[in-house]
Amino acid sequence: MKTTTRVSRRRFPLAGVMALVVGAAVAAPQVQAEEQTQAEDAAREVREPAEVYRQVCAHCHAPQYGVGPEITIAFPEAAWEARGNYIRMTVRNGRAAMPAFREAKISEAELDGLIQALVSGELDDAPVADASVGEE
Repeated sequence: MKTTTRVSRRRFPLAGVMALVVGAAVAAPQVQAEEQTQAEDAAREVREPAEVYRQVCAHCHAPQYGVGPEITIAFPEAAWEARGNYIRMTVRNGRAAMPAFREAKISEAELDGLIQALVSGELDDAPVADASVGEE
């Protein structure tokens, strides 16, 4: 004898469905407004390249730490575009022991400024917190 299983359909009350639709319609503009506000805040708070280097990069790439390669050496102008693409790819995707940094840590505008400063050698003598300070 065959046994059949019958799956009952779930029916949603019309009032519940309408409440969901109206709620989504009301919440959507608020979410868009919050996202726009966050984007505007981020655009206003663009850090200088030296500050980004000091806060994010110098922990490993400063010569006195010797963890990562020194990245503040100037490159010939003909190599700026290729070096900039390499830096962008490495910052966003990571490489070997270097972690990837999302836009929450380094915004696109900050990364653009940092790349320009690195390839041109502007940060060759960037100030870095001295590790020996406070050890006396």
